Amino acid sequence: MAFDFKKDRAALIVVDMQKGFLDEGAAMEVPPGRAVIPNIRRLIDCCRDVDVPIIYTRFVYSPKVPNLIGELHSQHKPPICCCMLGDESVEIVPELQPTAGDLVVDKHGYDAFYNTNLDYALRSLKREQLIVTGVMTDICVLATVTSALHHEYQVWVVSDGTATLWDDVQEFTLNLCRRAYGHVETTDVLTDRLTKLEI
Repeated sequence: MAFDFKKDRAALIVVDMQKGFLDEGAAMEVPPGRAVIPNIRRLIDCCRDVDVPIIYTRFVYSPKVPNLIGELHSQHKPPICCCMLGDESVEIVPELQPTAGDLVVDKHGYDAFYNTNLDYALRSLKREQLIVTGVMTDICVLATVTSALHHEYQVWVVSDGTATLWDDVQEFTLNLCRRAYGHVETTDVLTDRLTKLEI
């Protein structure tokens, strides 16, 4: 059964649109991620206009919170320090910078719900429908979407507002999301719903 979209129940999640993943030459660069910045910007602006909360996530590697991700991806450790606590690469890219009132959730893994205040914040805001954007579609986006479903959130993944390294993996992951975790829609469809549906 299709979920009934209600903007007064929705929140926009911007997953890991950080310099460490999006800057040219960054150690963990996801070049296709730069192409979706304008669509995410459109969704952010639209959500601001209709009072839909915007929540940013950031992957932050910290030596104080050692985990297997650091072992799997040595780029997070010195001397490279990509997305390491205190490094500039942690920051959200300038085009999508949070403003006052936006929540920024720092996470130490792929799943934005694990050991963070995201679930508490969404429930406090009475939001149970998530529009999910960001990078990488097959890793942090997928882990967050999977967790969202198991936390009983209804999910819309933005097909042209998410990105990963390979086109075939992008398509496969979107099909997986469509099949098992929620809906997949374009920026145009979602901005239209946000601006035209009554609360």
